[in-house]
Amino acid sequence: MTDILQLASLMPVAVHEQDGAYLIEAEGCHKPTRCAACQGTNLHGHGTQQQTFHDTPMHGLPTRIAVKRRRYRCQSCRKTQFDPIADLDSKRLATTRLIAYLRHHCFRETFATLARRVRMDEKTIRHVFDDYVAELESRIRFRTPRVLGIDELKIIGTYRAMITNVEHKTLFDMRKSRRKADLLDYFKDLPDKNQVEWVTMDMYHVYRQVIQETLPDARIVVDRFHIQRMGNEVLETMRKRCRASLPKKERLKLKDERFLLLKRQQDLSAQQMDRLLAWFQRFPELGEAHALKEGFFSLWDHPDRAAAEAAWQRWLNNLAPELEPAFKPLVRAMSNWHEEIFAYFENPITNAYTESVNNLAKGMNRMGRGYSFEVIRARMLYDGKSRKDGAARENVVVDDQNFKPTTAFLERSTTMARRTKKVQRVVEYGPYLPTLARLLNEGYFDD
Repeated sequence: MTDILQLASLMPVAVHEQDGAYLIEAEGCHKPTRCAACQGTNLHGHGTQQQTFHDTPMHGLPTRIAVKRRRYRCQSCRKTQFDPIADLDSKRLATTRLIAYLRHHCFRETFATLARRVRMDEKTIRHVFDDYVAELESRIRFRTPRVLGIDELKIIGTYRAMITNVEHKTLFDMRKSRRKADLLDYFKDLPDKNQVEWVTMDMYHVYRQVIQETLPDARIVVDRFHIQRMGNEVLETMRKRCRASLPKKERLKLKDERFLLLKRQQDLSAQQMDRLLAWFQRFPELGEAHALKEGFFSLWDHPDRAAAEAAWQRWLNNLAPELEPAFKPLVRAMSNWHEEIFAYFENPITNAYTESVNNLAKGMNRMGRGYSFEVIRARMLYDGKSRKDGAARENVVVDDQNFKPTTAFLERSTTMARRTKKVQRVVEYGPYLPTLARLLNEGYFDD
């Protein structure tokens, strides 16, 4: 009959269609020559046994292969074995090409969809996925960042830690949780962790504790946008307090001024500034809070740490007693995180991927309606397109394996008879965050 299987180690003998699926009867094409246990060559036939394996769909129908497998017994060690069939997976009742098919599609389709298509148990497909991810993790290694960023995203209702390479704007890893115990285990086992010189983060005390314990030589820098946001939050609280005393029409007007209040004063037009001044005349405390917010933001305009710290002390001295309660959380944060906040002036780094991170969060939560976190993580980390944009070429010195030293070379050389050469190699830093965000936004991962 026609070789419908196109598998070198199996020969089809009959084809049946039943219950909307193909069942193909087949036999192995090869017999063993040696005992797998003792390597003896004295093998004798020892009956047959039928086994059924899943295969890739044919003509849109699920396919199974019923194989009549021959058994052999070794006359030396008395062990039995089946005839070798290279196209069958060693771990599961499936062909190797079906496993390859599942690996190819499991990042782009849900386990349930694949399970229906090939008529396999959904758990089996998950195990195939787990094995594939483990293989990718062992084979694909992102270079440990010199400047590492820790942020978090809320995915499928839970905060997850996102580890980034700040210099290369790449995603280094995603962790299932941001709990201290989980992060301690992760960073203790981080490869080449001595390469990490700087870590930027928000003011989450767990992150600081973990880094201080596992990367004691790394300097911590608080992302300035997190502390600056606290200044805006104070101003927002003051604005809402003022709105509460106004009639409806004026409440709406003050609501519309929100963006002007949050904008840096230097970026306001004269007309916009006049609008704010009118409100400040009616609500002097709002005007004072706005001036304090502007003074606080201007700390980061100073050229060095000493000037910024001196400006901070002046800001504290100018804080009116009646406004101290409103600014208390900000003052406390500046005190508790003083070293990490002002370290910014020694190395001005941030997790400034706001747009990319926001798009990542939206896209991954959209994916979360059909995928687990483990699948989302694997799809984000190992997608080829964004990994390519996050890679770079570097020149490295390696031993020249083709070099054969002459007698003259050996006489001149005072070291070992070796010669090196420069070669280029690709270094992966992780998927490029802007590319990842763009792909998510375009629906690339929704196919």
